[in-house]
Amino acid sequence: MTRLFRHLPLALILAIAATHARADDASSLEERMSFKDFTRFGLDKLSPDQLRGLNEWMKAHGLTCPPAAAVGAPIPSAPAAAATPSGATTSRLVGNFTGWEKGTVLTLENGQRWEIRDDEPFVASRESSPQVTVEKGLLGWRLSVAGHAEVAHVIAAGK
Repeated sequence: MTRLFRHLPLALILAIAATHARADDASSLEERMSFKDFTRFGLDKLSPDQLRGLNEWMKAHGLTCPPAAAVGAPIPSAPAAAATPSGATTSRLVGNFTGWEKGTVLTLENGQRWEIRDDEPFVASRESSPQVTVEKGLLGWRLSVAGHAEVAHVIAAGK
């Protein structure tokens, strides 16, 4: 019985993926699921090798998840502007920054637009064009604002 419950998160995610399958979409789970769903189904507990294997299996069998945002929103691979050796991108926000909530779209000076996916809001004192860093992590893209410890999980926003 314990063995059954150990595989329950994987079975749930595969069932959800099967109901939302799209043959033309080959994005990984961590790029397509909200951070909340990703952790709710226990996928954050998988090792990088296990997660990679699951994504490969789903792609090979035609099972993918719909995007967490609008279909067709670009998911950048490695942004060219101000890329650091670690693959992170640094730029400045356009305009004033006062924090975020789910759905907030932040526009960077390099032209990138990132949508906040976290359910928890973050409130900051008003700042003009703070520096931000966007980097790829195990659970998708992360955005941080200089001077703040808070990190937001983000997806690329459409134009």
